[in-house]
Amino acid sequence: MAVLSARYGLIGGLAPIEYYDQRMDRERAGELRGPATDTLLRWSRDHGEVSLVLGKDYLSAFAMDHLRDKGVQAAVVGGAIGMKLNWLSLFLQGMHTELARPTAPEPTPERPLYFLPDWDDMLDVDYDFRRDEFSCSHKRGRNEQHIVQVMQPRRICDGVLVSLAQHVSSKGVLKKFAPDDPASLAPRSVRQVFGVSADQWVFGDCGAFSYVDKDEPVITTEQAVSLYHLHGFDFGASVDHIPVPEIVTPSGKKTLSAAKQRRRVKLTKSNAEDFIGLHKRKKCTFIPVGIIQGLSAKEYGRQLPEYLEMGYRHLAIGGLVPRSDKEIVEIVRAVKKAVPAGRPQPWIHLLGVFRPRIQGELRELGVTSFDSATYFRKAWLRSGQNYLGADGKWYAAIRVPMTADGRTRKKLEGSGLAIEEIAEMERLALEALHGYGEGRVALAEALEAVTVYDRLLNRSDEAESGLEAAYRRTLEERPWERCDCPVCREVGIDVVIFRGYNRNKRRGAHNTMMLYGLLRGAGGSRC
Repeated sequence: MAVLSARYGLIGGLAPIEYYDQRMDRERAGELRGPATDTLLRWSRDHGEVSLVLGKDYLSAFAMDHLRDKGVQAAVVGGAIGMKLNWLSLFLQGMHTELARPTAPEPTPERPLYFLPDWDDMLDVDYDFRRDEFSCSHKRGRNEQHIVQVMQPRRICDGVLVSLAQHVSSKGVLKKFAPDDPASLAPRSVRQVFGVSADQWVFGDCGAFSYVDKDEPVITTEQAVSLYHLHGFDFGASVDHIPVPEIVTPSGKKTLSAAKQRRRVKLTKSNAEDFIGLHKRKKCTFIPVGIIQGLSAKEYGRQLPEYLEMGYRHLAIGGLVPRSDKEIVEIVRAVKKAVPAGRPQPWIHLLGVFRPRIQGELRELGVTSFDSATYFRKAWLRSGQNYLGADGKWYAAIRVPMTADGRTRKKLEGSGLAIEEIAEMERLALEALHGYGEGRVALAEALEAVTVYDRLLNRSDEAESGLEAAYRRTLEERPWERCDCPVCREVGIDVVIFRGYNRNKRRGAHNTMMLYGLLRGAGGSRC
């Protein structure tokens, strides 16, 4: 679906634009004719036919003879404006046939469902780990898959959680597009992008922590409802605003008064009411999830009946990340106790938290689902806990940072060596590790090659000593050989090499699989 705009020219239907007031006339159409014709010609290469639903002035913005000479099958929808609108209405209604989704899961007392938060976690399936090269220099030419697909047929989650905050950035499935980008012509199905199976689901929320320093959410209720519906989400959460006591701004930390915190709680509830109302009016097919924010456990519980009266049967508790385990249990207990007698228990989702110590209590309280990226991000955020083995033990990943990376080069300053010499040490470290993985190189030789390069990175002697011991343990025990997941089978020792997102995110996917096995009671891993 494309739009011919008097201000912006020919743009994709999903292209974000500012409000404007400009009429199309023959003079403006003449100014747009060249770029509009070129854009349509480029887009038409991927489409069998093009239908132009335009009035006389708008139609003059295209060089029709030139398009026909180039073989573009452009049909002009004729008739009066009412006939054009009727044709357009039927065309738009026909799009809805592709939005069928699976039945939503029913709450189960056995275990909570786990949703993995996505942060554009796409991997180059054909990445060359020996040469450290992408399969194609251009991103669009690579065979990229989401980590959920990369790990198939092994399951690593019950679904993926996607934050709409990505829509206001340059990354992710909901990223902003240039007005003439072909991707702006049609919404991408999130289920197809993430490769989820029939019994997995895609859950959308607004990513409130990304705009916690703003006075207002950066996503509007209408945006949220439209995006969830257009992109085929299974669940869609209302627009919330976290009532944190303190925020970090470019000028420093800023305390939020109690009045401003209460305003955020009220705004969240008001948005939830508008959200479900708009969901009903638009006859959306995703399941609406109402987010509750509060300043105390009592306040969370006090709001629960109001959300049920709005029509919600699926609820999410927000603002839990900075809270203690004890506070989280108190909040969940207050919410569950507030369910009126005789009413069915609602679906309760915990946003952004997985707390191992209280999993038993949360299950007893009937928490239905949660999302957390903790195990995934441990792959690169912890010095000694990067890889969770099949034996339930954590192992350190072996750091071989890229000398081509600017941050690494900064750490290498003061080594007294030329960058060419350092790059050779880097190459030898990788070569030794691959040789060790294949049984051609002894452990001592591989460890020496790694530590010679590692010592150049300006770490303290104590830190260096601790890492060397951790590296030795990882290499001695070879935990990747005891795992049968797709990543460990396919990339071998590279899964424990701390280097670049194609290795690090694969390791994170492995860790997430281990967590999922634990939640299902099928794995021996420890939290």
